[in-house]
Amino acid sequence: MDKNYIKEILDKDVQSLGCEIWGIEFFGKQKNQTLRIYIDNKNGISIEDCEKVSKHVIKLLDVENDFSNKYLLEVSSPGLERKFFFKDQYLRYINCSIKVKYFNDLNRKISIKGTLSEVTQKGLIIQNSDKHQKVPFSSIIQANLIM
Repeated sequence: MDKNYIKEILDKDVQSLGCEIWGIEFFGKQKNQTLRIYIDNKNGISIEDCEKVSKHVIKLLDVENDFSNKYLLEVSSPGLERKFFFKDQYLRYINCSIKVKYFNDLNRKISIKGTLSEVTQKGLIIQNSDKHQKVPFSSIIQANLIM
């Protein structure tokens, strides 16, 4: 199943439950895959929120694709040191500390920590020490908020 497709069919329903989809991940082996959906809202996420969204989501996915026989579903909060999934999520965290793993121009994995100073159409600008580092969205492997 495609993550964007899942987000598309679940977005409105999850919003009607007072939450938003923060991110979607698949992991595990082909026969035992887990679908993890991260949810968030302005007041934080409780266990009850996760349970409510989980029960609703599994019904929707079963209707769409007999989901429960193929995957294990987990619904979770993104946590304090949340992983970023979508470009627009960075805008909420300008002037916050982040850690970014990305490929540089030589195709080497680089990891930097710094303050997110700007989000452009093409990527992030992170200030660490006395310099600004440009990181294109296309090269990002993973980015997390640092608390």
